[in-house]
Amino acid sequence: MSYRVHIENTPYHFTVHLGESVLQAALRANINMPWGCGDGLCGVCMGHIVSGEISYPNGPPMALFEDDAARGQGLFCVGHPLSDLVLNLPEMND
Repeated sequence: MSYRVHIENTPYHFTVHLGESVLQAALRANINMPWGCGDGLCGVCMGHIVSGEISYPNGPPMALFEDDAARGQGLFCVGHPLSDLVLNLPEMND
């Protein structure tokens, strides 16, 4: 199973395979998404989930507070898609 990801306001589209995080798939596709620790601790990879759903197989990441999640934010270094996704990462806007 795999899902498609589009980063809004950019030309970037990529596929995330089962067992991959959004960040792992982006880096595999040579798309340089913002990230820092890679473990959900720093929040550098946080962005808005415009559409779709992600899960956190190892539990909720420490840098994703309830308020952030309620506003549709996600951490893509540890987030795994449950559907196709449209993301907004202001750092990557054209």
